[in-house]
Order: sequence, then structure tokens, then C-alpha cells
Amino acid sequence: MKRFMFSLEALLEKRKRAEEAVTLELANKNREIDAGQRTMQNLEQELKNLQEQQKKTRSSVTDVFTLKYAVSYRNKLKLDMLNKGQDIYRLQMERGDIRKRLIKATQKKKALEILKEKRYREWALENKQMEQLFLDDVSQQGFIRKQRAAKKHSPA
Repeated sequence: MKRFMFSLEALLEKRKRAEEAVTLELANKNREIDAGQRTMQNLEQELKNLQEQQKKTRSSVTDVFTLKYAVSYRNKLKLDMLNKGQDIYRLQMERGDIRKRLIKATQKKKALEILKEKRYREWALENKQMEQLFLDDVSQQGFIRKQRAAKKHSPA
């Protein structure tokens, strides 16, 4: 019996590697989004802390420069949050594109895997039929030998 050989195995391996590469790219993008979201949370917490501090100190501080710097810092935090939000949105859009590429890569790989399974089933069926024919032939030859041996030993 000959071994099963899938002629498109190299292409299947290439598609598997392509799918893995896109999966890694998606994981990296997810990491970037998580880092951006953590940064955004830190900025939000910093703004919240600043606002709480300003509520406590505004009534007692009469220095105009301190108030000016606090307002400038608050505006800077809000601008940073806005920029980070836009970055996160852009990264999420890129992640959506990567997901679409991953779906296509998975579909291409799966198509070849289905073809490989189908050809393997055909190969297994063909080999089973050939093996059955061989066993039938061996059984038939054994039956004929037994009949001939029985005729030789029987008194005629």
C-alpha cells in the first residue's frame, strides 16, 4: 500500500503560517489597545484627582498664577485624553481590518483542510477496497487448495 500524500501540503502549510502571522498581528493590536485604555484610565484618574484638589484649594488660594497653571494643566489633561481617545479609536478600526484579514486567512486554510480530509477519505476507501480484494483473492486461493487437497485424499 502506498502512503497518503497530499499534493497541496506545502500550500496548506503556507496558509497556516499566514493565518498565524495575522493572529499575532491581531494580538499585538489588542495589546496596543489595552495599553492605550490603561493610559486613558490613568489620565482620567489624574484629572479627577486634580479636580478634587482644586475644589479643596480654590477657596484658600488667592495666587492667580497657581490658578492659571491648574487650569492649563487641566486643559492639557483633557487634550491628552482626547488625543488618546482618537488613538484608541484608530487602533480599534485597525483591529477590525485585521479581524477581516484573519477571517479570510482562516477560510482559505479551512478550504484546504477540508480538501485534504476529503482526499484522505477517498484514499482510505480505495486502500480498504484494494485490501479487501487482496484478502478475497487469498481466501479464494486457500479454498481452491483445500478442495484440491480434499479431492486427492478422497477415494474416487
